[in-house]
Parts: sequence; structure tokens; C-alpha cells
Amino acid sequence: MLFELSNDYNSLKPLKYLDIGEICKKEKDLEDLLAKHLQGTLFEGNRLLPFHQERNRQKEADIYALNQEGDLVIFELKRGVAGAGALEQLFRYTQLAGEWSYEEIEQKFAKYPTRQQTETDLQKAHKEAFDLSVALKKEEFNRHQHMKIVGSAVDEELMRAVEFWKQKGLWVDFLPYRVYRIGEKQYFEFFAKPYDMHANPAKRKGVLFDTNRSWNEDSIWEMMEKKRVSAYGVRMQEVDRLSHNDIIFYSHPGYGIVAAAKISGMHVSEDTKNEERYWNVEFLTPVPERSKEINKFMPFDQVKKVMGRKFWWAATVKVPYLTYEEAEHLLDELKKVLQV
Repeated sequence: MLFELSNDYNSLKPLKYLDIGEICKKEKDLEDLLAKHLQGTLFEGNRLLPFHQERNRQKEADIYALNQEGDLVIFELKRGVAGAGALEQLFRYTQLAGEWSYEEIEQKFAKYPTRQQTETDLQKAHKEAFDLSVALKKEEFNRHQHMKIVGSAVDEELMRAVEFWKQKGLWVDFLPYRVYRIGEKQYFEFFAKPYDMHANPAKRKGVLFDTNRSWNEDSIWEMMEKKRVSAYGVRMQEVDRLSHNDIIFYSHPGYGIVAAAKISGMHVSEDTKNEERYWNVEFLTPVPERSKEINKFMPFDQVKKVMGRKFWWAATVKVPYLTYEEAEHLLDELKKVLQV
């Protein structure tokens, strides 16, 4: 809930909120919004690997994903107030999905249009995405199913129904959202569990950022030569999570961290012709050159050792973020590797 704080700091006034149904016409809009941001933005504290979305005239849930254990996480999304009846649909979809074999899931993953991995071998892609030391066995996929209803925070009937079945032992949860209209802008508030785990993107921070090598070998050189940090195509909006003065660590698939820079620009820019959004940067380390091979870099395993944590390598922005102090520490260690 958002509250308007009085100028004398003595009173709070709750702001009116909406549901998606009041501002957009299609439930597909909510589905695409969540699917696009499932790999980090919305589930920063509980990462998921999406592999399938609902198709027209098919008896399917809206979004299917895998968690670290290989379990299915099945999302049913409701644009407006849906009531308890929404659960009946989700139960049917979950029963059908529970019978999917590893091969069926892998086929869906290979066809998923917005997946970030070029790897279509599901075992390898899952191992890479969750940074596992050993890939799951095929029989370890889809052993359990977790159901998620995403709906308006005003849908009390649906909330009560979900709570009833949770108490009966079903793995089902309700994830509410709210939409606020403040002035001419709209704001989306989402309650993914565990709650309140997101770092504040407005604070100075360190970010491990993918160079887009999986899709375009030249992207890294464009960024190095133009002094930018860029995101492309369907991932363009990822740079909107960055801010002035953030320290960016360029994460190059197959290598590791190859350079670091500080965002010097005051605002994000866009090149619509090349489907690119970017920030201008000032490099803090030597810059790799297109004419030479990349022979100095900090491997991903060393990044984990230095920082004492794992990262969501499958995403463009490798969450969790680093505090500014952590970013400075990683920068110092990176300079040693690059022999600055």
C-alpha cells in the first residue's frame, strides 16, 4: 500500500489503487508483462526459468516456469476480479502439466521465443541458469507442481479461496498486484514472495550486465567502442534498471567479467533503428579491443568466490545487485586480474 505523507510528517493518507482491468483491455497484456520480467525483476528473491506461455484456443495456464529444483511453477493471471472460480481452471491445467515428460518440457523450452539462452538442451540451460554444480537428471524435472494465482489486491474472494486450499496442503499461492495512477504516470506494485527482497534501484549500486554475446557477437564491441552499456530488442528495457553513477561489470558469456565502467550519463537513451537502449559510461578498467582476443578476464567462479554469493546468470541484469561498497571491492579485485 502506498500512502501520501503530509508535509509535517504527522499523517498518512492511503492512495486509491486500480487493477489492470481498469487500464488495459486484454488479459494478455498482464501475461506478457509478467513473462517478460519473470527472470529477475519481479522474482529477484526466488528465481524462475520461464519456458512456455499460453497459446490461443489451448487448455493451458498463462505462464509455465521451472524453479531451481526442476519443479513446475504454473501461473494463472487475472486482469480484474475473478473470484474463487479461477482456481478450478488452475487445478485442471496443473493436472495436465503434471503429466509432462522431460522431453515435452524441453520441446516447449526450445520454442520459447523470449528465452535468453541459445542452449536448447534443457538440462544444460537449467544448470547454467541456476548456477548448479551438477545438472539435474531428467527424472528430477517436474516431480512437483506449484500453483500461483496473480490477481488484483481487491479480489478478497479469490484470496480466501487460495488460503483455504493452502491450509488443506495444496501448493498454491496468491500473488496480488496493485496499479496506482499518480499524475500522468502509472505504477505497478507486485508482491512476489519472499516479500520486500528487492534492492532499491534508485541507490548507487553495482550491476553485473550481460554483453548479449549469446545473440550477437558484435554487441560487446559496439558497447566498448561507443562507451555504452546497452540492451537490445525485447530486452531493451533492462537498462532502465540502471542509474547514474552505477558501476557496471560487463559479463561476457564463456569468459567472465571483462571490463567495468561507471554510468556517466544522466538519462537513458534509445536508438530505435537498432532496437537499442543505452547509458553512456566512463570506463574504470582497460577496454577490450575488437582486433585482439579477450585474454584477460575474471571467470564467473572467481566472481562468486570474491563476492561470496551466487548470481542469476541467465538474466541480462545478474541479480542480486551489489551495494556500492561491494561494487568497489569487486572493482579492486578485477583490476588485479586485469593487471591495472
